[in-house]
Amino acid sequence: MVANVKKKRCKECNKLFVPYRTTQTVCSTSCAIKNAKAKEKKRQEDSEHIDKLIKEKKDRNKLSTYLENTKNIVHKYIRLRDKGKPCISCGAPYKSDFDAGHFYPAGKFTGLKFNLNNIHGQCIQCNRYNEGNFEMYSLSLPNRIGDKEYQKLVKMAEKSIKDVKKWSREELKHIQNEAKRKIKETHI
Repeated sequence: MVANVKKKRCKECNKLFVPYRTTQTVCSTSCAIKNAKAKEKKRQEDSEHIDKLIKEKKDRNKLSTYLENTKNIVHKYIRLRDKGKPCISCGAPYKSDFDAGHFYPAGKFTGLKFNLNNIHGQCIQCNRYNEGNFEMYSLSLPNRIGDKEYQKLVKMAEKSIKDVKKWSREELKHIQNEAKRKIKETHI
């Protein structure tokens, strides 16, 4: 042993020791075994943590995917349901490129985003360029769904504007399944 070798603190038991090699971090074989087990446990915990973060990210992405898929399925049903009917707002004759226009905007009234009484076939001009042509939409909607359903929709909107709806995967799956069932019924 060289006399001028600097002592080190053992990473496991914290005792001072004289290392045989400059890379040595523990004082004995038993401390080396404990240290190796601790490092393995830390690696395992880190790996589990990373897996959990990846799963959480995928879950977040899945929810946005669920929302998008639900929107597409519901809008497909609306286009089938309203096929042949004129634009809810301006009365323009039906065209195959009609939008599924919301009476109460989906961004502000999140609870009504997939409500079938809130969504109707609407020409592109009214929906995209005239901000839904709300005034004419409001005149036509009671005729399309009936006064009773219209009043229910208005009450739901009053509640929906106050509370931001957080959709769950289960709710979205249920809405998708209902819309798919209605699409099949429409095709029969």
